Amino acid sequence: MTLKNKGLQFKATVVQWGPVPPAGGPSRVRYLDVNGRRALQVADDKFAAVMQMLDAQRGSVPVMHMPLMEDDDDARLRIQSRLRAQWDEFTTTLSPDLLQEIEPRIRKSEKSAVAALNFLEDHNLSETAHEAIHRAAFVRRGLFGCPITFRDGDFWTSCSIRMSHIRIGMSAGLTSEFECSVCDRLVDECDHTTGLTYDKVAERDSAGDCTVCKSKDCEHRIGSTYPILAYGNARNVMAHEVSMVARPRYPQARFTELTLDLSNSRRYEILKWGAEQGYLHCDGCLGPCKGFSGMADAEP
Repeated sequence: MTLKNKGLQFKATVVQWGPVPPAGGPSRVRYLDVNGRRALQVADDKFAAVMQMLDAQRGSVPVMHMPLMEDDDDARLRIQSRLRAQWDEFTTTLSPDLLQEIEPRIRKSEKSAVAALNFLEDHNLSETAHEAIHRAAFVRRGLFGCPITFRDGDFWTSCSIRMSHIRIGMSAGLTSEFECSVCDRLVDECDHTTGLTYDKVAERDSAGDCTVCKSKDCEHRIGSTYPILAYGNARNVMAHEVSMVARPRYPQARFTELTLDLSNSRRYEILKWGAEQGYLHCDGCLGPCKGFSGMADAEP
């Protein structure tokens, strides 16, 4: 969904596929803890695999700057410039085949680390998730860049450092129907009880998704039977209004892309040309951040 605020435009996730997360209480705490730890483990495992592949190459892998936060803008720019040069030199030693093997792993690590922080931001593992985002984004930017694009008259970025450090989520007023995860009928028309486990035969739907886990890439064998928890999946969802909140019920309901105001830059035309040609990149992933921003920073 695309939103506008103070002249800037945002794209954001409003709801997630799957069961509606608990609203509060012990169930909410358990939901955030379990899913956050799971996402953080995936981020760790994928990052470890990437580093093992990189450590086996010639040359020294650039090292991420510590500490993670730096208030001085000039200091951050110097760090970014130094590390960009190191990555440019190191990348020349890597084969295209190796880069192709690394890319999905480091992007998965980065995506999972962002998801982990969204689950764990009030948890004692929040800083661990924060560091996991930085380290994965550092490697991804060093090897594959962080493109700033130009479309519909605006510069757009999906930089994970920028997105994940805006601690604001989306809360939507929705109407929808709910279908049973077991039989795909409306929940008020089937006999399955929400929260109980039933057997379901794995198949592929018209989009190629597994009917057990809704993933295109999974280990469920077509024709085999697996236990599945009964819950309601939202369909025919209509959003009537969307608000910005500090703690969204759907933890991943966050900004995914936003515009950058470069209209006053003396180099506007050069930047525009670079973005259109795929040459313009964000360097924020290469160095320390300024910390998190939240609802207080969004007030007029």
